[in-house]
Amino acid sequence: MSIGPERSARVAAMIESARSIWEATHDSNTLQQWLKDHNCHGTDAVFVTMGLLNCGLGDAGRMYFDAPCRQAERDFHNQVMDDLEAAGEDR
Repeated sequence: MSIGPERSARVAAMIESARSIWEATHDSNTLQQWLKDHNCHGTDAVFVTMGLLNCGLGDAGRMYFDAPCRQAERDFHNQVMDDLEAAGEDR
């Protein structure tokens, strides 16, 4: 998956910055809180998680959405999914 050179550089730098947090804790919630505290959100946070943990999109997405600090993002995602489902039922 190509994410463009600017985003790729930003994600690579964040992976290196987050490496010590992950190595010290091996806790995905702590990692997500650290990313949030360092203004790394959404797709970038998922890409950082994938790169740092060498995992796939599904696992990284679950770690992102399951983290307590990502409650607002989870609520937004769930509302969008509910709205899409309701729009489909209206047809």
